[in-house]
Amino acid sequence: MRFYPRNPTPVGLLVLVLILVVLVALIVVFSQTILASLANVDAQANTIVLIASIILPLILLGIIIYQLVLLIRERTLKRPGSHLKIRLLLFFVFVSLISSIPQALLSVSFINATIGFWLQAGIEEGLRGALDISLEYYRGLVDNLDRFNSSRAMSSLLRDMRLDPDRMWRNIQDANSSVHSVQIFDEEGREVIFRGNQNSRVEFSSLNKVSGNLPKEDREALSILRNITSHNLFGRVYYSIVGTILTEGFDAKARQLTESLENFSQLNRYRRLFRIVLVVFYLIFSFPIFLLSILVSFLLTDEISRPIANLEEATRRVAEGDFSFRVLTRSEDELSGLVSSFNRMLAELSHSRKKLIQAEKINAWQDIAQRLAHEIKNPLTPIKLSAQRILKVYGKNPETIDQILEPAISAIIQEVDNLNQLLQEFREFARLPGPNLEEMNIGQIVKEVAEVYQHLSRTIHFDFSHLDEIILRADKKQMKQVFANLFKNAVTAMPAGGEIRVSTDIVKKENSNYCRIRVRDNGRGIDENTRTFVFTPYFTTKKDGVGLGLAIVERIIFDHDGSIHFETEVGVGTTFFIDLPMEMRKL
Repeated sequence: MRFYPRNPTPVGLLVLVLILVVLVALIVVFSQTILASLANVDAQANTIVLIASIILPLILLGIIIYQLVLLIRERTLKRPGSHLKIRLLLFFVFVSLISSIPQALLSVSFINATIGFWLQAGIEEGLRGALDISLEYYRGLVDNLDRFNSSRAMSSLLRDMRLDPDRMWRNIQDANSSVHSVQIFDEEGREVIFRGNQNSRVEFSSLNKVSGNLPKEDREALSILRNITSHNLFGRVYYSIVGTILTEGFDAKARQLTESLENFSQLNRYRRLFRIVLVVFYLIFSFPIFLLSILVSFLLTDEISRPIANLEEATRRVAEGDFSFRVLTRSEDELSGLVSSFNRMLAELSHSRKKLIQAEKINAWQDIAQRLAHEIKNPLTPIKLSAQRILKVYGKNPETIDQILEPAISAIIQEVDNLNQLLQEFREFARLPGPNLEEMNIGQIVKEVAEVYQHLSRTIHFDFSHLDEIILRADKKQMKQVFANLFKNAVTAMPAGGEIRVSTDIVKKENSNYCRIRVRDNGRGIDENTRTFVFTPYFTTKKDGVGLGLAIVERIIFDHDGSIHFETEVGVGTTFFIDLPMEMRKL
């Protein structure tokens, strides 16, 4: 069997990188939105920030909680590598904390220091002074126009408008350079003269008053200031309008100064709130980054622990006897070298195990052959002696052969029968087939076999009070043979009668459940010198025994992936323990 490890880490890391890019973009956009909306509250921007700051951490928290639940489940089920995963995850989280906490403290401290510097560095005074200068400049222009237009000098200059208007205009500019245009209307509102910048021209009918400063007029990038004053000239009333054009962009800059001063004053008034907002903003967007680092820790933990978990699983499978298990890795690192070494070790172990099994089989059969030869040799001796005696009597006293013929022939027949029985038992032991698995009730099988021995001996009592009817997959015929041999040995160990108690329960060994069957008798027990050879083929303490009964029992139990052992005490009795797997692997 080859095990291909999962490899989702690159995809997971790509997703986390995309989330990080989106998060950084949100931080940049929303930081500008936050700073812009502190002075001018933007409900829509704040709502977007609030939703994003809540939904994203919740999604990341949900993923982390799901991963934690999976990890706890793996730990509960004792999955390979789960303990290592937890330790690695705690290590990565600790590293994230010790790297993020100082950074957070430094950032918050820097924000406080920077805000304190901004709001205490005389910026507000500078803005207010610049705004005062702008206003003073503006008021100076307005007052200058009013004073100049209503002065006697202006009336004197206007007397040249009939004879030489151009000279009048030159004299006005020489007298006041801030005047960029002059426009004269008669008392009927007709324009008499206009000199200067055409942008300052105005219709008399559009004027809302005929004396004093007119409202400032904005034309695209220009701002125009005008003053109108009446003059008595030549026995008539004339209206002079003098205008000045503000520096290009003056109005926009003055307005910008006003807004900046207002925003800065508001920030200064809410200095503490501003700091809190910035700190909260920092934490809102730092927390998802911390959650992302935890998710990366999950991925890295899984990537690091997966080969080790695979090796642990492979080791467990090898311990259970599966030498065909192989681990394949896609990585090209030190762990891949370890996996390759492990696979080579398994291949060598599998090859060595086959050789060992083959050697054990050869040794076992050699031992069986020696014992079989010994068992065959025993009956051959009386057969040979009987035949020699017949020949001897027949050669010396043929008339007396009738006296020894019948006993000698009977001895030969008996020993031949013993040989035949010995070979029959050996044939059954050698040709024992593999188990034919089917579902069976182990309690029912025990009772069926026990019923036969109950009828054969009335002095034997069976106790089934602790016998549960457990369903197993096993060979029904072979299981009957197991219990028949065990009951036969128990009956032999209790010639004067006694009790055979059979009980069952479920035991757990490593990660598998087994049905444990106890067969206990209160016979004479097994002495110290005999215990080592109980399951050895052809070893017996009975006069008419062959010595294959318990060897066959052990062979059947092993073929069912089970185990058998016994406990005994001389004069008290013997208990055989049989462990059969609840789920047997297919052969």
